[in-house]
Amino acid sequence: MLRQREEKINVWFEMWVGEDITPMAAIFADDVEYTECWGYQYFGKEEIKDWFEDWHKNNVMEAFYAKDFLHMDDNKTVVRFKMEALTKSGTPRWMDGVYIVEWDEDDCIKSLEEYGEGSRKTRPYEK
Repeated sequence: MLRQREEKINVWFEMWVGEDITPMAAIFADDVEYTECWGYQYFGKEEIKDWFEDWHKNNVMEAFYAKDFLHMDDNKTVVRFKMEALTKSGTPRWMDGVYIVEWDEDDCIKSLEEYGEGSRKTRPYEK
């Protein structure tokens, strides 16, 4: 069960890189609630689909992958991830982030909260 959940999350990442929304139906519950780290919220698969398609009009996802997974309780997974993208005009975008994912009884994502750090890491006191 845990490996299947990780695979569903990995498919979500692959969808962004491949610009293919098709697998979404098997990943999310119909009444999914998705919250981006910027505060935007999407309720239901249709709103996620609209966001996905709109995002890809102006951006290209270059890399999006899980660093690791932490499974909690029976229905919660925490995922550390890395995202690298370019706007169509060539401006780089990146994020190191965390997802808190809640699963329903059918092992579909019913809630996803995203937290992210959108700046490059630096060491201001490196010697």
